[in-house]
Amino acid sequence: MKPTVPAALRTLKASLEEHVIPELESGFARGQAGQIALTLEWLAAGWVEPLQTVRAGNHAIRDKLTAVRDALNDLTETDAEGEAHWSSTRNRLAEVLDLSIDDTIEAQEIDRDQLITLMDELVVAAGIPVNAQEPTGTLWRALVSSLEVYAAEETHYGPIPLPEEHWER
Repeated sequence: MKPTVPAALRTLKASLEEHVIPELESGFARGQAGQIALTLEWLAAGWVEPLQTVRAGNHAIRDKLTAVRDALNDLTETDAEGEAHWSSTRNRLAEVLDLSIDDTIEAQEIDRDQLITLMDELVVAAGIPVNAQEPTGTLWRALVSSLEVYAAEETHYGPIPLPEEHWER
């Protein structure tokens, strides 16, 4: 997993303070680098992901979770033994998918947290995947697809172009 933007900013700040500033000979240069370090911390402390990015990510995850709901519908109808389990899982999914979300960054971030919690619950409810031909195979394929979309949406800025040693602490 790649670091968050605030983590990357703080890593750059630490690198400046530990490696760059001590190597600078000029007091003026050290002062300027110190100001950059303070600015990096200020940016990290105030970082808020753009609303449209969170909204688009939530929408993409919700789209994929509709396939999970379809798989749960099928399991509810075909698995008489686990009907109650699949039905309650489907109802929990429907409850979250049917929520009306305000178009604010705070509401969208709460929605993202709910979607992540929901996906965790769905993975637990699906149980251990045995093989793709089992009745839960379709459910697991839909879950994996939604988890892949979640992973892609969480790394929308792409990898931060720094060598791996910058992330070691």
